[in-house]
Amino acid sequence: MAKQIMSNLLFFSLALLNITLSPIPNFASASLEEANALLKWKASLEIPKNSLLSSWIPLPLNSSASVPCTSWFGVVCNADGSIQKLNLTSSGLKGTLHQFSFSLLHNLTHFDLSLNNFFGPIPPAIRHLSKLIHLDFSKNKFSGVIPPETGNMHHLTILYLYSNNISSSISSSFGNLTSLNVLYLYQNQLFGLIPVELGNLKSLNQLDVSDNQLSGSIPSSLGNLTSLNILSLWKNQLFGLIPIELGNLMSLTDLWVNTNQLSGSIPTSLGNLTSLNVLYLYQNQLFGLIPIELGNLKYLTGLYLSKNQLNGSIPSSLGNLTSLNRLYLDKNQLSGPIPTKLGNLKSLNQPDVSDNQLSGLFLHHWVI
Repeated sequence: MAKQIMSNLLFFSLALLNITLSPIPNFASASLEEANALLKWKASLEIPKNSLLSSWIPLPLNSSASVPCTSWFGVVCNADGSIQKLNLTSSGLKGTLHQFSFSLLHNLTHFDLSLNNFFGPIPPAIRHLSKLIHLDFSKNKFSGVIPPETGNMHHLTILYLYSNNISSSISSSFGNLTSLNVLYLYQNQLFGLIPVELGNLKSLNQLDVSDNQLSGSIPSSLGNLTSLNILSLWKNQLFGLIPIELGNLMSLTDLWVNTNQLSGSIPTSLGNLTSLNVLYLYQNQLFGLIPIELGNLKYLTGLYLSKNQLNGSIPSSLGNLTSLNRLYLDKNQLSGPIPTKLGNLKSLNQPDVSDNQLSGLFLHHWVI
């Protein structure tokens, strides 16, 4: 019996020793590897004197892995010591992402390089950042294409690529970003069609692809984005009709489709957008009547319909828009008297109805 007990004790001791000596996840080693990857990337950049990146110093072999997490500018780590957030906005940096190790820094959830001088393409290796929630590369000089691999970042809620030199189409893979709340691609050199797949982004609150070279029609699928507050498509080369489905966007506060080549009539369905603050339709090729349904937009502060081919009379229903302070109907083919009901619009600031065939001098501050 004693021999059996001794045997069991020996077995237990060996088992305990084996557990003690077995490898455990080496978070310190992994964190140091990530830190060294950032140092390699830093060495490829042009950095101004007295930059806060001077806190990124080479680490001795015996240094603590927590050093980058506690003293490196712009670096935030998770509980395991792995780099989670990198925020280098407005740091005066110049360079590329060629030496950035996307695969080693795959735990990033926030990556902000905005307001710097980064140039060159965004590498397809960005696909390794599959945990990203917030990506901001805005106001740089990135060029080339938006990698279709960006559509694999299923956790993204914010994507800012605006104010760069990106010249490509918008990949249909963006339709996979179903967690996205904000998509800003404006002020680039994007061309081609607006993908119908963007209609899959049911969580989207703001979509801005303005000031590009996009062409084709506005996809009716955008009418599926019922959480949308802002839709900005202005200053492109879009043509065709304004989809009646945009009248489904009941949460919309800002609709900008001006400075395109849109034609047809203004859909009466836009009268359903009762949360709308501003409606920009000017400088297109719209014709037909101004819908009386626009008089339902009681929160509207700005109505911009100038530089089209609208005809008929000004509907008296616009007199219901008592919050309106900007009204531009100039350079159309409107005719008839200016409705006296527009006298209800006490907040109007120099409304412009010039270059039409309207009759009757209305108020001294009107431009007619």
